[in-house]
Amino acid sequence: MNNLGERIRRIRLSKDISTEQLAILVGVNQSTISRIESNVRSTSIETLFKICEAFEITIVDLFEDNKNLPPDLLNLIITAKKLSPQQRKKITEMIESLIN
Repeated sequence: MNNLGERIRRIRLSKDISTEQLAILVGVNQSTISRIESNVRSTSIETLFKICEAFEITIVDLFEDNKNLPPDLLNLIITAKKLSPQQRKKITEMIESLIN
């Protein structure tokens, strides 16, 4: 779990959310968010769920290893997971048409 703070920071930045905004959404102090992201402070599972809710992701998404992904691609993946199978199919076809 050493990279948890880094993952939270990466997702937060990809969603263009400040530490202050995240703190308000989660109901903690901004310094708490900073310490969590710096791995100086551990956090409760309740706070992790609130962070995930603020990011509109699942707890599983938070722990997936997307370390080498640029923030914009990570955001696309997070968004794509919310789509229905039919929507994903349409988006995939659209992307494939752009590549070919």
